[in-house]
Amino acid sequence: MSENTARLRADARRNREQIIATAREVFLEQGIHAPLEEVARRAGVGIATLYRRFPDRHTLVQQVALDSLTLVGEELAHATATHPDAWGALVQLIRRLVELRLSVIMPVLLPGLEEDARGEGGALKARRNQLFEQMQQLTRTAQQEGQLRRGINPIDIWLGVIKLSRPLPVIGAELNGLIIDQQLELFLGSLHATALDASEPLRRQPLTLDELDRHLKMAE
Repeated sequence: MSENTARLRADARRNREQIIATAREVFLEQGIHAPLEEVARRAGVGIATLYRRFPDRHTLVQQVALDSLTLVGEELAHATATHPDAWGALVQLIRRLVELRLSVIMPVLLPGLEEDARGEGGALKARRNQLFEQMQQLTRTAQQEGQLRRGINPIDIWLGVIKLSRPLPVIGAELNGLIIDQQLELFLGSLHATALDASEPLRRQPLTLDELDRHLKMAE
């Protein structure tokens, strides 16, 4: 491979990554029907370059979703490698997901991905299910270690992260940051088992993955 060819491939890869990262931000702000010209402009590429990488809107939405799930998986792997205990890994993961707003993008993208999400063969649903299994193992270990309250499952954590990641629209960024930090600490405190409540589950029936799929119309 020539030096010029290698450079061109590296440039193409950076363009692709930049388009996906920018599309995530634009879709969060404006929804999945935001002008793709705006995505290209913010990414610093021409609209023709965007369409060479992603021939239509659906392809771009799909890749943003897959990339977001991949990033969640990377944060999960990093957290578990960093902390010897499951609770420490879970806390780091939750903090990072709130900070990066990775979880909140999925409900925004979902209306454009219903067909991709149906069935067990799709890459999107397969990756989501893999992450769920990894999170389930982490939460079970944290519960076995007596650090996470019984009755908590990955759905509770994902939905909590999504709610925490949504800033209030009528206040400034600084106040939003303070509120999110405070609410995050309250959320983590509600998950953490103390000496008094370690054996006491939450007093409600937990939401399952299948039930969530039915509500989100992801089930067949």
